[in-house]
Amino acid sequence: MSRGFAHKVIITGSVCLAALVVVYFAAVRTMTGQRFEDAVLRASDGRRSPPLVGLLDSITGWSVAALVILVVVIGLIRGLPHLGLAAGAVIVGSVVTAEVMQGLLTRPILLTYGYRREDQSFPSGHTAVAMSVMCALMMVVPYRRRGVTALLASLWAVGVGALTVTVSWHRPSDTLGSDLIVLLYVCAAVLTLAWSGSVRSADPGRGATRVTGKLPGVVLAIAAGTALCVTVVLGHQVMRALAATPDPGELRLGTALIAGRAITLAGGALTCLTVLALLHAVDLRPPSGAAAGHALSRRAGPPTEPMSPQTDHAH
Repeated sequence: MSRGFAHKVIITGSVCLAALVVVYFAAVRTMTGQRFEDAVLRASDGRRSPPLVGLLDSITGWSVAALVILVVVIGLIRGLPHLGLAAGAVIVGSVVTAEVMQGLLTRPILLTYGYRREDQSFPSGHTAVAMSVMCALMMVVPYRRRGVTALLASLWAVGVGALTVTVSWHRPSDTLGSDLIVLLYVCAAVLTLAWSGSVRSADPGRGATRVTGKLPGVVLAIAAGTALCVTVVLGHQVMRALAATPDPGELRLGTALIAGRAITLAGGALTCLTVLALLHAVDLRPPSGAAAGHALSRRAGPPTEPMSPQTDHAH
């Protein structure tokens, strides 16, 4: 691949790192950020129904290990063990980093009222698992199945993030932090593959195949755009209501929970879109000597049969 692709990956990773810093300081270390996210927590309090919590509890260390093995096995089946290992490393690195950051990043209490959790929940470990698995599958599956895989896997991944907000396990910014961490590891893995010569251009296809490949991106873009609009409108309403109330700590706003979910949904959809855009027309496999030979033979025309010794002697 060209240097332009490597530069695109590096720029994407740099933007994600900067966004991660901005999200942490804006949501965790400002009064405005805490005021909004406290409102989301108050609105979600009491929604920890056993079925919902059970879905999140199913994400354990063993299930993560099984998902990593699945990704590696897909790479082995395709004859690309290095790709399977790189995709598996995205999952392991994202989850470990999220857990370490939870212990290191402090969450100061800046408000003097209301319902506040003093835990250090930034970023979300559950969201890191779900989003990293989605991205790992997008990396390891064949190029022509990447779009469909992204669409299906995003339903589960984004749903997990929204569920952590619904049951009051995490704030919206916790899920955004995990999204950005996963993107950083995807960029690192793709850049490593590119430097090792395991990236090549892919034929985007024609006709129905080309349209089908674009459809998941269109659906995700619509979902992300809708969620962002909901976030802006309802977020503005929530902040106005909090500012107009003498005791914001006692105010429970259903719109706050909807806005919090919308933030999570937008972040997840944009993460999936970013990976699709990053890997647009890119096949994560080295140029095949057999494929190259086949392409050369097609350009040269059908092979000719060698002249037999008897024919040569007769001539």
